[in-house]
Amino acid sequence: MSVLDQFRDTAKSHPLWNHSFLTRCRTERLTLPEIRILAVQMYHFSNVFNRILASILARCPDAEAQQVILENLVDEMGEGNPSAAHPELFRRFTRALDIDDAMLAGMSPEPETLHMIETYLALPYQHSYLGALGAVCFASEGIVGTLYTQLQQGITGATTLSEDAMAFFTVHIHVDDGHAARLAALLEPRLTSVQQVRDVESAIIRALDARVQFFNGVQRQTAQVEKQLTLHKV
Repeated sequence: MSVLDQFRDTAKSHPLWNHSFLTRCRTERLTLPEIRILAVQMYHFSNVFNRILASILARCPDAEAQQVILENLVDEMGEGNPSAAHPELFRRFTRALDIDDAMLAGMSPEPETLHMIETYLALPYQHSYLGALGAVCFASEGIVGTLYTQLQQGITGATTLSEDAMAFFTVHIHVDDGHAARLAALLEPRLTSVQQVRDVESAIIRALDARVQFFNGVQRQTAQVEKQLTLHKV
């Protein structure tokens, strides 16, 4: 097994894929309150992803790697077109769920969402730029096609949204495999020691574990909202 296959296997076999929230996306309809909670928390992570890439770039001494990271960052920012920047694409989704921009800006990230953001921001300091790139490659870009397809399935099973509203998901499902391939090609020749491989694997697992906590937070917040609604009905 090559080192890249090892990383892919780590991501593929992670407990994330057995999370009950994703299972429901695949097999049941989500509720609209649940989708709105998911949307707000996903937005907070999407909105900071540029900072995550920038933090890796700041710690990267390798000119070739800098170029690949920068290309990814420019793509996330809409290649200079503000209306195509990925946070703006996501706001099309939240607006379609009747969450306007002012309301969205006033909604705080949950502790589990903050944990995922802080985990990613810390990766280049705790695992070097290679570890952080490995996490972005195999715990984000490389799994987004599968992850967002499942989320999209749960969302569209509950409500009908326009193609424009779902553009964020469509773009990531069809584009991020290319990002992952470029990052993987960059990583492989730079991993020259067993310790580097272990460090990258550790970073991947930390990122995936943080995403599990993220979905735990969505479920926790959903349970709280459902409890409040039940109390109001009594």
